[in-house]
Amino acid sequence: MQIALRRVGLATTSTTFKDGARDYLNIVSKDIATRAKWFWLFKESNFTCVEDQRSYSLASDVAEPLSFRNHTENHIMLVWSSQNLDASDPDHSVTGDSRFVSINGIDSSTGYVTVSLYPLPDNSTDVVKYRYYAFIPDFDSDNDGDSLDTYIHPIVQPAAVFGISALYKEEKGDDQGAMVDKAEMERIIQRGLMQNRQIDGNRSFRMRRRDDLAPGRFSFQPVEGSLS
Repeated sequence: MQIALRRVGLATTSTTFKDGARDYLNIVSKDIATRAKWFWLFKESNFTCVEDQRSYSLASDVAEPLSFRNHTENHIMLVWSSQNLDASDPDHSVTGDSRFVSINGIDSSTGYVTVSLYPLPDNSTDVVKYRYYAFIPDFDSDNDGDSLDTYIHPIVQPAAVFGISALYKEEKGDDQGAMVDKAEMERIIQRGLMQNRQIDGNRSFRMRRRDDLAPGRFSFQPVEGSLS
């Protein structure tokens, strides 16, 4: 924010200018987040089951839950619909080792994504770990001392600087300067996208079988007499 304000020629100590820069940071960070499935927005968290408690809130920055597993009991948990849960247990009374997770939606009071477990947990010791794709939350004045590293990868962070200054320059009527900074922002994002595409390293990808549930599958059937 301070670097962006200096580029615009505004006082970095002014509360008014810092508030404006922070608002623009929130806009730019959302723009950056939508450019790709960034590897640095894939995260993992966990919660501990509570006996006879079906619903649980996920982390505050969950945009898309991906997978669940019971770390304590060492097994995966399948994601299914709330309709399946209700059909299997209309009064939500079956207890046991939870093996299914349904996505409830957003908690109306917190805004967090919530899930329900089936069967109803029968102990308070199991730890459920889950992977998810995160979103970048809005920043406020309490975050001014935070490091951006936990929100935006360092390779892409300079794009936020130029994005903030571009929006501020547009506000102040410097359209030419805004275009220059916007171009710099796009250049850095493109560099980040290139790095993002190479993050899998030497991972190899195989086509799926037709009897698999994944898209892009293929079928193979040996011709009679071709094997010996």
